[in-house]
Amino acid sequence: MSEAELSVQLRDLGKRLFQMKFSRASSPLENPLEIRTLRRRMAVIKTFMAVKAGAAAAAKLPEGKNND
Repeated sequence: MSEAELSVQLRDLGKRLFQMKFSRASSPLENPLEIRTLRRRMAVIKTFMAVKAGAAAAAKLPEGKNND
């Protein structure tokens, strides 16, 4: 997936998580474990985006140069 697609998916998951938390305050959820699943899916997407950004930054380093 591209960076834009991942960002859109992350935003959609965030909105869904917010709605679930909001509705949980007024009435019990049908499946409360879905909140945990959404948070974890968001974490996976954020991690993947960070790894992708790190790889892109490493590719821009000139040859023979270390970041150490």
